[in-house]
Amino acid sequence: MFLKKLHPKDAHIAASAIVGACRLGGWTHELQPQLLHVLFKNLLDFECDFNTFPGSSMEAVGTVFKDHESRSEVIDLMLMVEALCAEIPEAVASSVSAYASYLGVANERIHMLRDLAKHSIAKAQEDFYRNNYFSDKDLAIENFHALVKSYGLPAYVVGVKDDPKEILRWEALANLPEESLGKGLWNFYKKRGFAFPGTVGGVNSAVAHHDWIHILADYDSDGIGEIEVAAFSTMATNSDSPVMNFLGVLSIFQGGLLKSLVTSANPHLGHDLEVSNGMERVVNALQRGRECSVDLIEGMNFFEYADHSLDALRLKWNIVPKASEFSA
Repeated sequence: MFLKKLHPKDAHIAASAIVGACRLGGWTHELQPQLLHVLFKNLLDFECDFNTFPGSSMEAVGTVFKDHESRSEVIDLMLMVEALCAEIPEAVASSVSAYASYLGVANERIHMLRDLAKHSIAKAQEDFYRNNYFSDKDLAIENFHALVKSYGLPAYVVGVKDDPKEILRWEALANLPEESLGKGLWNFYKKRGFAFPGTVGGVNSAVAHHDWIHILADYDSDGIGEIEVAAFSTMATNSDSPVMNFLGVLSIFQGGLLKSLVTSANPHLGHDLEVSNGMERVVNALQRGRECSVDLIEGMNFFEYADHSLDALRLKWNIVPKASEFSA
């Protein structure tokens, strides 16, 4: 999970841990202290200057954070800092790995960032797609294992064979009321010229799960919008795997190290957080996801709610409006 166990009373120790592991001789990217400042101020009620705040040793951090969940969240914040970079310095990667090892934290998210630091992009893609929450939903796709055997990693995210029945399921959303969640999704796809799941080259139904969240949370499909959806989704669930998605999406759309397998005419080159209020928009998405009263990842079948009013669902699930300065 992401920021579910860290308590504001321990925020200063978490902040010093990140500084100790990641700042070293100076931050790698100017966005790192900016994002940390906004995140800690708004989510953990702690404010400091991350350019001057002193770092902590591994031993000091381990004394405060004794449970595995809190330790994992501290490491995830370190990985978030790394994911912002187009180049992850070897010294930073080694430092974060040392903190993780000392705190007894080991997971596929760490492996992905280590692969990115070494520019092992293909291996990082495997880490990302095979351990993402998409992969849990891929298993519901008919003959999924056979598709992976025949087509490899792309089968996790895009249609590799036409499925007319699946296409019709999504196209049928056009018949729903204009104010409904399902019609909102249909309009979202048509406006952007996206191919529906079931089409070769279009996203598969597992990846399309996040498009429903685009509609519910009112986020666009540009780079910053994808980061916002990933941030929102990470907090709007009790599942751990969306954290992998959030870190990977940060790298795709900001750091530019991880490369997406989703078909696009425009490659993702990074720097999409470098927009007006970019840091604030991401943290606002995290805040909104935390307020959500239903798990939007685990056990959620959005087709069951496709004919429901979008406004009514937002009210029922406590999906609060975006901060006014980020609204269209």
